[in-house]
Amino acid sequence: MNGYGQFCAVARALELLGERWTLLIVRELLLGASTFTDIRRGLPRIPRATLSARLRALRAAGVVDDGYRLTEAGAALAPVVRELARWAVATDSAALTEDDLDTAALTWDMRRRVEATALPERTVVLAIEFTDRRPADSRYWLHLSRTGVDLCRQDTGAPVDVWLTAPTAAATRWWLGDLSWARLLRQRGVRVHGDPVLQRQMHRWFKRYVFTPEALGLNPGSSQH
Repeated sequence: MNGYGQFCAVARALELLGERWTLLIVRELLLGASTFTDIRRGLPRIPRATLSARLRALRAAGVVDDGYRLTEAGAALAPVVRELARWAVATDSAALTEDDLDTAALTWDMRRRVEATALPERTVVLAIEFTDRRPADSRYWLHLSRTGVDLCRQDTGAPVDVWLTAPTAAATRWWLGDLSWARLLRQRGVRVHGDPVLQRQMHRWFKRYVFTPEALGLNPGSSQH
């Protein structure tokens, strides 16, 4: 017997959704992923074969269609994902650890959470350097415009308008809403340099993590600028 052998609806749901990575794939689709590559960029550590297997299971269950779109049943999981995030943020049972820090996942989330209306009229380049990571994972370039955002792992040669240099933990805590922008700038090892006007604007270019404490209705003062 592969399942739990339980009539309980929770057990039956977990037979599909309780496998490693499954709900995170749903999360990526809820956040707008529309291709296999998009999902992998949101989940940099998932093996390709595992992603393929989980997608097959989700399609067989009617959660995902033949493309990479959630069905009505899949979209109905949005409150489940939100409440899991709320539980993690509201309790100490799933505290952030060093193992949770991933610069590729963080910068990809930044790419998809841009506030386009807050950007200047021209394209701006934001370079981010994570001071505690090996070279391959330490530098990223965001090319930001009102019509689109590109995330680059290599320098394209375009002039950089603003540099953000920070330890991974500090940048992640700001993104999660644990630190305000002002508090981030006071953290050890954090530095912003470049165009002075753009430096003052840049924190408004991002909506930040979709499940900040403020967005979840928890401790709203923690994420104020």
